[in-house]
Amino acid sequence: MLLVEDEPGDVALIRLYLQEKSMDAFSLEVVGSLAEATQLLDQSRSLPDVILLDLNLPDSEGMVTLLSMREKSMDIPIVVLTGIDDTRWIQTALRSGAQDYLVKGTDGRALRKALRYAIVRHERDQTARLSEAVFNITDTGIMMLDRQFLIHQYNPAFLRLTGMQQTNAVGQTPHSLPCEFQVLGSWDLLLQELQDKGACADELHCHKADSMDRVLSMRAHAVYTSDGYISGYVMVFEDITERKKAQEALAYQATHDGLTGLPNRTLFYDRLNQAITAAERYATAFALMYIDLDAFKPVNDTLGHAAGDQVLVEVARRIQSVVRQSDTVARLSGDEFAVIAGYCDDAEIAFAVAEKIQQSLQLPVSLPQGTVNISASIGISCCPAHAQDAHYLVKAADEAMYQAKRLGQGICVYATES
Repeated sequence: MLLVEDEPGDVALIRLYLQEKSMDAFSLEVVGSLAEATQLLDQSRSLPDVILLDLNLPDSEGMVTLLSMREKSMDIPIVVLTGIDDTRWIQTALRSGAQDYLVKGTDGRALRKALRYAIVRHERDQTARLSEAVFNITDTGIMMLDRQFLIHQYNPAFLRLTGMQQTNAVGQTPHSLPCEFQVLGSWDLLLQELQDKGACADELHCHKADSMDRVLSMRAHAVYTSDGYISGYVMVFEDITERKKAQEALAYQATHDGLTGLPNRTLFYDRLNQAITAAERYATAFALMYIDLDAFKPVNDTLGHAAGDQVLVEVARRIQSVVRQSDTVARLSGDEFAVIAGYCDDAEIAFAVAEKIQQSLQLPVSLPQGTVNISASIGISCCPAHAQDAHYLVKAADEAMYQAKRLGQGICVYATES
C-alpha cells in the first residue's frame, strides 16, 4: 500500500492500525507530498495494490489532489483520507474516481476493511472490463438469455454470424434467428433439452441473403445462482463452415476417384451392400456390371498417360449419361468400371442397360493427340439370381467379363447361374 500523508502522527496511527491483524498485514510505503507520490509511481517497478490518499498535502489540496493522483495512478484504487466529514464532499470524491472515503479517526478495523474492499472492487472491475473486452472482440458469437429464453444481451460477433439485426434482437426468442437447425429442425426441442439438462449443443445452417450460407456450431449452458437455481442461459456460436468443408472434402477424397470423380472401390462396396440389403428387404432385384475397356493399354503407350486419363474421364461421363441417376457408376481401378443398376428383374433388362453402355462407347474419342476408338467387355451378374453376397456377385460378374474378353471386343456376357 502507498500512503500519501504529511502528518507524522496520522502516519504512525495508520501504520499501527495496519499491523494490528497479522492476517490483514499490509506492506506500507509512505510519502508526504503529491510530487513524491507521482515520482514513486513513475519510477517504481512494483506498483502498490491500493493508495491511501490525504487530500490536503503541502503541494496540493482538495479535489485537485485526487484528480492529479487519479491521472498518475495507472488505475490503482484510491481510498481518500481526510478530516472533512461532509456528504456532498464524499460524493464528489467518489464521482472523481475514489474507490472509498475515510474520515481521519476511523478505527483500524474499518480502515483495513475499506482498503481490502477497495482492492477487491478494483479487481472485480478489472475482471469485468477484461470480460467486456473479450465479449466485444472475440470472433465467437455470444448470446445471453433470461429464464424465459428471451435474448437480453449479445456481442457483435453474434450479430455478424447469425445475421440478426441489432435493433430487433433484445427481447426476442432464439426462434427469431434467421437460421434453421439441420438435425433437430426446431428451436423448441433444443430449448427443452437446455431447460431439462442444463446444456445442449447442435449445428445451425444460416441462410443469409447478402452472403454465402454458413454452418455454425452452437453450445448452450445454464447459468446458476449460488443456491443452484437457473438464472439464465448462455449460448456460444462458432463459424465452422470451413472446417465442415474440409471434413467433407476429406470424406469425398476417401470415397471417390480423383480422376473421374466417380465412387471408388470403397464406396462401390458400400453401395453394393446397401443394394443387397434393399433387395432382400423389398424383394427386388438389381444387376451388377463389371466393365473393362478393350485394348486400353496401347492408348497410354502410344499417346501418353495424359491422353489415357482423358479417355477414362470421357468413358466415365458416357456411362453416367445412359444409366439412371439412382444407379451407381464406379471406377474400380485403372480401366475397370462397375455399374449397380436397379430394377433389373431378369437378364433381358440387364442386357438392355449393358447395350446402352456399349452404344455410348462406340463413338470415337477426339483428343488433341488424335482420335481413339474404344470398346468394353461387360460381365453381368444379378442379385438375387447369382448371389446375395457382395463378394460372390462381383466374382460372378468378373468371370463373365473375362468370358466376354475371350469372345472378342465390345461383348456383353450374362453370368452363368449356379
